[in-house]
Amino acid sequence: MAIISTLYDAVKAIVAKDILAWTRRPLYFFASVLMAVLILVCVGNTISGANDMPFGLYDPGGISELSRHLTESGRFRVRVYDDLEKAKSDLAHEKIVALANVAQDPLEDSVQILTAGNNPLVDDQISMGLLSVLTQKAKELSLPLHSAALYQVHFGLKDYITAGLTAYLCYVLASMNLGFSWIYEWMEKTYRQIVLAPMGLDAAIIAKTFTVTMEASTVLWLALCLTSPISGFTLGNNFPFLVGATLLSVFTFTCLALLFACFLRTIRIYTMTVSILGVALMFVSGIITPIKAMPYWEQKLAAIMPLYYACDLTKGAMLGIPCEAGRDVIVLLGFAFISLFLSRTVLARSQASV
Repeated sequence: MAIISTLYDAVKAIVAKDILAWTRRPLYFFASVLMAVLILVCVGNTISGANDMPFGLYDPGGISELSRHLTESGRFRVRVYDDLEKAKSDLAHEKIVALANVAQDPLEDSVQILTAGNNPLVDDQISMGLLSVLTQKAKELSLPLHSAALYQVHFGLKDYITAGLTAYLCYVLASMNLGFSWIYEWMEKTYRQIVLAPMGLDAAIIAKTFTVTMEASTVLWLALCLTSPISGFTLGNNFPFLVGATLLSVFTFTCLALLFACFLRTIRIYTMTVSILGVALMFVSGIITPIKAMPYWEQKLAAIMPLYYACDLTKGAMLGIPCEAGRDVIVLLGFAFISLFLSRTVLARSQASV
């Protein structure tokens, strides 16, 4: 009981010190929230693409109903042309992203889609937008082409991207907070006294993982609540699941960041390493591109990345799509506790140098 009481007092002292330091740094808190908001808004909107792409339509005879259907799709801002050459000129000068040239022969019933052809990403967005138009059950189009899905979902590409970015922010906020908190304070005199005390090292590890997890999670939740009504993405209908998924993800990445900090003892090297690793993880872990759409070797690489499992959890929580929650929780906890064990071992060996 005496050991537990000593550990509890040490943990409480470090947590109180961290909370006091956090409240005295409002600018740091504001910068953290602003960074999360910018990632959610700017990165999410950029990757998901525009919802009002300028689309040209040449149909002077009004033979088709493409103008109405393209507008109703919510992906295009239709500009009607009476002069085909003027339309092609605007396309060449990038005033419009594509041009639909409707054949004026009522018996031909064909539409030619012209694009500049020099931007594959824009062409892909146009193709997906046109697919949503062409697969509508519209009598005017009379096309034997319809789409169907196994799961009836009510979210768009922006929601899908944002759910993945939420998992990525768990990594960014956890590693950023842990790095500055642990590396800077490791050499403080008051911190040394706590670490060198009986059970002090264990108390420091417990307290730091707890405070960083709560601080990073608070910033993330605040950013999500502020950004959702502005950017227009969904937070889902299961908020407790979302809270649990983000808490577990932040805790796991906090433990991993602690392990990195044990080896990368200067803030410059630590920041450079976690930043480069974070960019690589964002593309490999299925945040932007679904795993099944990646090369085979990247699919295998993603399976050993904790961010992949965090992403699966947050997408399940925010989008309501099927996820392997049990597997994700076990894997993330495994990464967390293995990292804590290795960190404890490394720090115990170097404790004498503190």
